[in-house]
Amino acid sequence: AKAEPLLHALLPEILGERVVVIAPHPDDETLQAGGLIAWLVQRGILPHVFVVTDGDGYDAAIKWLYHEWHITEAHRHAFALRRRQETLAAMSLLNVPADHVHFLGFSERTLPARWLLKGDPTPMRVLKEGLANLKPTAVILPSRYDDHPVHAAVCSLSWAALVQGVAEGALPQMPVVLEALIHYGEFPRPQGFHPDLQLLPPLDLLTVARWWCFPLPRELRERKRQALLQYRTQLPLSGRFLKSFVRTNELFAEPLALWRQPDRIGEPRSLLPFADLTEVTLVPLQPHWQLQMRLRGKPHSPPLVPRPSSREGFRYGVHWFVPAEPHPFLAVTDCVPSATTEDSVLVSAAPEVVSRREQAVIATAFVAHGEKILDIAPLTVGREIRQAELSQRRDFGRGTGDEEVARNRQSAFQPVSPSRPSSRAPRPVKASLHPEKQRAQVLGGR
Repeated sequence: AKAEPLLHALLPEILGERVVVIAPHPDDETLQAGGLIAWLVQRGILPHVFVVTDGDGYDAAIKWLYHEWHITEAHRHAFALRRRQETLAAMSLLNVPADHVHFLGFSERTLPARWLLKGDPTPMRVLKEGLANLKPTAVILPSRYDDHPVHAAVCSLSWAALVQGVAEGALPQMPVVLEALIHYGEFPRPQGFHPDLQLLPPLDLLTVARWWCFPLPRELRERKRQALLQYRTQLPLSGRFLKSFVRTNELFAEPLALWRQPDRIGEPRSLLPFADLTEVTLVPLQPHWQLQMRLRGKPHSPPLVPRPSSREGFRYGVHWFVPAEPHPFLAVTDCVPSATTEDSVLVSAAPEVVSRREQAVIATAFVAHGEKILDIAPLTVGREIRQAELSQRRDFGRGTGDEEVARNRQSAFQPVSPSRPSSRAPRPVKASLHPEKQRAQVLGGR
């Protein structure tokens, strides 16, 4: 039987009338969905854009702009203001009014540690209140697989804001949620300005998400290019990368309800194997669930886990978030070696509230050194998460290959055996093929 192609056409009407784009930095909203934003505006739908941080941590760009080796807080503040102005200019070219662009004002230098290490719910609460005011029908947020720690952290807190909004009744239902990938090794390939090439997902992520493609005609591509040119603070050092997203389509991922998911199983993200996450698994053991974190190498030692008050040393941990009314449950636990697992696998016992409640769980594994987050891997499971799936908004029980896909989708909180794959993958392609040929073979189905 012919397998289902792994790249689907995104029908914008499925997104509804209230679309929100969540950007980790100024410029990410255009990279993620600039063409889609312009298309929606042409049809009378004005999206809202939430810019979570001011992008004040790009030290190389700050030094380049101000010709100063020593960066002061005044430099960072001025740089943040310029990035805000660039975003407003870019959105103006896409005909998005300024009152539809919301700057949350967090610092990218502290946001990941504030959310994951310290368990501060403020960023989630601010974003949740903004979403509650708009009650979106669709939300586009950064990818859980993104190499950039700020992008992965914003993915984690965005999911937390959504499920908490539903739990409180501030959101009437879970909107359609799509994730947009920006940083992932050499993605997009090839890099540079290639407006007539297609934007394709990384080969090793093809089967862990349902990939949606939104085509961009030449006019939308040109408008997106013009919008990207407004980010003048980014062009000297990152212009080639930014222009890589001017392609014949934009790409969005609908994460599947997986209990085990990879995190950069392909080429290494870090030169330090003990700081490179490759897989996270939520195992529903009794009496307490367990999260297993797999590293590319053995964990750093000694010491594996520093004192909570220590600002030095490596820490492997899990940030747990469970929505509840009136206040969510939030905790941070450490990952430690286990005699029953491989040397490269660390485990963390879930808090009791996670193990005994059949609700959404946002479990975000992380590696930190002192106050700096090095790697992040969010994992989202639960009933509310499954309700967000775009696939559930369409009738996938009809058409070639869709019956098998529907059967293969996991039910919410239906555990799988750790010894078996968490979802049935398509028949593997021949390893002897060039990666680009493998990608074309998989995308086209067989």
